[in-house]
Amino acid sequence: MDKELKKLDGLLLRLTQNGTLIELVGKKGAGRTHLVYLICSLNSIRSKKTLYLDGSGNFRPEVIYEFLKKIANVSGEELRIFLKKITYQRIYEVYILINLLKKIKVLDIDCVIINDVIPLFLYNQNKNIRQEVRRFVRELALIAITKKISIVFTSTLVEKFEENSFESINYELFYHEIIRYVHIKAIIQRRTQNMIECTFIHPKNLIDSKLSINLDKFEQHRI
Repeated sequence: MDKELKKLDGLLLRLTQNGTLIELVGKKGAGRTHLVYLICSLNSIRSKKTLYLDGSGNFRPEVIYEFLKKIANVSGEELRIFLKKITYQRIYEVYILINLLKKIKVLDIDCVIINDVIPLFLYNQNKNIRQEVRRFVRELALIAITKKISIVFTSTLVEKFEENSFESINYELFYHEIIRYVHIKAIIQRRTQNMIECTFIHPKNLIDSKLSINLDKFEQHRI
């Protein structure tokens, strides 16, 4: 297994035992989905069950299959067994997500991946949208701690150009409502077409820790 993947695998193993809420933040196309695919793959190899909740509809199981094939180096039948350890659920509305939280509390799972669901809150008609996001993330943190599992969710870093200026600023959706409940936070950046970098910025003991992952080593298809 690649050195950086071993570091990621070791980190995930430690976090899963403790129960942790992990936020992966990045711009669109930064590589957040690539990284959660790798997390799914590493979980499956360790015989851990993953629930993948998808808010974008861009789930690509064939990419996870390619990752598994490169990492595990096992037969096709064993790869299919690995894939069966990943349960997929498409999320269209916030209320579906909220209802699923109740089921997550009793499901036999080791990890929950929540990809691209935070933007769904923007389309909700609830005027107290920030409070709703806060309640949701707080509930995730409590589930992670109570069940001693890892919950990983992705969040969007938005680039906005100021009026009458060519300079841009980056901001995170619902940052103040989320950060208070997150145990680990990382920024995802795409350094080259096939190289993504994961920089941990919270908590303090992980600040400036980095993982660089070369996707060329694992995939044949492009997302």
